[in-house]
Amino acid sequence: MAEPLTIIETDGPVVGTRILTLSGPCTLSELFEFKSILRARTAPVTLLDLTQVPYMDSAALGLIIGLHVACEAEHRKYALIGVCPRIKTLFQVAKVDSFLITVDTVDAALAGV
Repeated sequence: MAEPLTIIETDGPVVGTRILTLSGPCTLSELFEFKSILRARTAPVTLLDLTQVPYMDSAALGLIIGLHVACEAEHRKYALIGVCPRIKTLFQVAKVDSFLITVDTVDAALAGV
């Protein structure tokens, strides 16, 4: 059995910034908890730290796209941090790499806030 997805939520050092640090595979079996945590509260800036996520499936990608759409509609900001090559390939194949906001580190994301 694969390791479960864990999600740790913290407030960022910049007021109004929410950081969700994910660890483990992000797949349909873990999607409902991820969706619940993601939607539990909104913040002006949401950062998803994916540095410890080895892969995600299309269901998780759909949730990420939903975050993008919601942030665009509500004039909020988000960033995906530390996306591994396997997930970058998923973004490219799905042709969403051109509009999803990705950065290498939390510090780089905070610099853009």
